[in-house]
Amino acid sequence: MSDIKPWQIIVIVVAFAVLAFSGWRMMNSNKIAKGPDGYMTVDVLTGQLYLLKKGKAKGMLLPALNPETKDRTLYPVVQKEGDDQWKLDPGYAEFMPEKLQIEAKVGRGYAIEILEYDPIVHVFLK
Repeated sequence: MSDIKPWQIIVIVVAFAVLAFSGWRMMNSNKIAKGPDGYMTVDVLTGQLYLLKKGKAKGMLLPALNPETKDRTLYPVVQKEGDDQWKLDPGYAEFMPEKLQIEAKVGRGYAIEILEYDPIVHVFLK
């Protein structure tokens, strides 16, 4: 123990203080980063919009299962403000299976033809 210098003891004490303060802040923090409650998706085969809501589920896997056909054809879509065109989210559309790409109603730049109906709301876990 005689080889420990005073500055090393100070560094150890400060490290424990920082660790204790960080732990205290984490335990007393009520704010948890909340993800989105749902996603606007489209069935790439039919063009039908679906608003998928998590409900009490902890998360959801995308592309999602179509509640009617039980196929993974529901891909997230985005619509720029003031624009009528819906586009598939490129992060998901790029990895669409080849067979589905052939059958899908996807145009240039991931634009997709949407049916004129209001979105079907589907809650995963009520």
